[in-house]
Order: sequence, then C-alpha cells, then structure tokens
Amino acid sequence: MTGTKAWCQLFSEPGAGSDLAGLTCKADLDGDQWTINGQKVWTSFGSVADLGMLIARTDPEQPKHQGITWFAMDMHQSEVDVRPLVEMTGHALFNEVFLSDAHVGNDAIIGGRGNGWAVANTTLMHERSGLGSGGGSAGGGAATPGTIGGFLTKRAGDFASAPKKKRTAAAGSSASPLGGGGAKLMIDLAKGNGTIQDPTIRQDLMKLHTLGELGKFNNLRLKAAKKAGQDIPGFGNLSKLAMSDIMRLTRDIGLRIIGPAGMLHAYRDEDRAANDEATGNPFGQIVTSIALWAQAPPIYGGTDQIQKNIIGERVLGLPKEPGDTKGVPFSELPKNA
Repeated sequence: MTGTKAWCQLFSEPGAGSDLAGLTCKADLDGDQWTINGQKVWTSFGSVADLGMLIARTDPEQPKHQGITWFAMDMHQSEVDVRPLVEMTGHALFNEVFLSDAHVGNDAIIGGRGNGWAVANTTLMHERSGLGSGGGSAGGGAATPGTIGGFLTKRAGDFASAPKKKRTAAAGSSASPLGGGGAKLMIDLAKGNGTIQDPTIRQDLMKLHTLGELGKFNNLRLKAAKKAGQDIPGFGNLSKLAMSDIMRLTRDIGLRIIGPAGMLHAYRDEDRAANDEATGNPFGQIVTSIALWAQAPPIYGGTDQIQKNIIGERVLGLPKEPGDTKGVPFSELPKNA
C-alpha cells in the first residue's frame, strides 16, 4: 500500500445494514470477468476513491454467509455512479453507489470465491479498531490519498513543514473529537469562556480525558498482543462502543460549554467564521459540527447494538438470537418486498 490509490468500502446496502450478510448486490461470472449489479450506501469517501472493497453475492443457492465474494473493484468505470449524501452537518462524507453492469476481473477476488464473508469480517475488525483509536473524524483528514483527492502532486514535507494555523470554525469541521484531541479542545474551550470554573463541567472534562487515555493504552495493549502473535477477542467491538461513548460525551460537554450558541450552525464552511464572531464563541461551529456528527458513530461501522450482540455471542459465549437460518440457501430466505 503506497497511498497512490484511495479505497472505499462497498459493503452496506439499503436493505442490508445491520444484517450485512443479507446483501443482494450480485456478481455474475462471464468468462474471466464478473458483471456487478446492485446498490451500496453509506460509502465513506466514495467520491474520491480509486478502488472499492466490494462484497457481492456470487452464489444465491448457498447460505447467506457463504455465497459472498470480496472483490477489489475499479471505481473509475462509467458503470459506477457515485452520488454524495449531504449530512445535517453540511458535509458529504457518505455516498450512495449504483453499479449497473460494472465489471471486475476474476483476478480481483481476495480470499477466494465464496469466502468473502470471512474477508469482510477481517476488514471490519480493522475498521472498528481504527475508529476506536481515533481513526475517524467529524469530517475528514488533512490529506486524502489517491488520484482524485488532489494530494499526489504534493510532497509529504509540504504537510510536515506547513505552518501551524490557528484553529478556525471552518477548519474545525475536520477536527476529530476522538482520543486526547477532543478532550484538549473542550478544555481549551472551557478555559476560554470561563466555564472551566463549573465543577460539574470539570468533572466531565476529566472523564472525557480519561476515556481518551484508556483508548490509547488499550490500543497499545492490542499492538503488543499482535506483535506476540496473540489476539484480544472482541477488541474491535469494544473499541467501537467506547468511541460512541466518547462522541456522546464530547457532544454533551461542548453544548454545555457554549450554551445558547449551540443552537446555531452554518452549513457552509465560508459562513462559519462569521457565525462564531456574531456569537462570540470562537469554536462554536466546531462544537455544533461535532454535536450533529455524534449521531453517526453509534450507527456506522456496525451499530452499538450489533457490537454488543457480537461481544455476547463470540466473547461471552451467550446463545445466538432466535431465528437462526444457518444452512438455508439465500434464495429461499424471506425478503422484504
């Protein structure tokens, strides 16, 4: 992986989110090429991706977890239609993707035909661990890889040597509230407007700082375990749940700190500095962006409820939910009309 190509996940579908294995996007083999038809949704950075991690159904006569294959698909095809989904923050991190006779080679299969569910679970495990360690943000990172992001013509040193800018409302839309950064942002904000004197706010700020530090040390623990050839069952799921708690706490603290200004949010970046100036809250729009975005992490990458189900079944050994359809061909399962 050199960073010259940007990837996106083509996993979720309108009818297959929490029940991801219920996906209906199909891949039909024609010689040494597969023809792909279907729709994907909630695809992060799909509009700037060169390649897609696609899971599609290659054998509907197999049980739903077994007839799935993982493909590395070229996103630059005319048969791939990417449409941004504008969120209530005013940004469009997510996209919906329509695949109409898109093509992918037989040599683009990862993990073997029909083994896509296992590969997808490995992908999701790394995603959840990354999100839990602060790999997600409220609107994107400093540099986007790939040919569309526009950064391939810049030297890495251009980013490292760039002068540190004062954080503004517009720039703050990409500030990650995860890990220690979110706690520091809120502490600085509380110091700036005097609410740091409120003992209940101080207490919650320390709770936020503690959660961020725990996440950091847990990730170091996982790194050490991996280096020793070991694993921590359920780590990615637990990290994902912790991230949701951090997001909700960051939202609640931020809105308490800025008070009534939290009711105002500019949906265009160019209007945010003016909004902050008018309310006298230099970081107000960062807080409102985080507050609006906080609804997303408990849902994307697998809902909090799904994470708890996985932990219960795979880590604690609890019985599976009733209605297990293991062994039933996907084509015979009831579908939504």
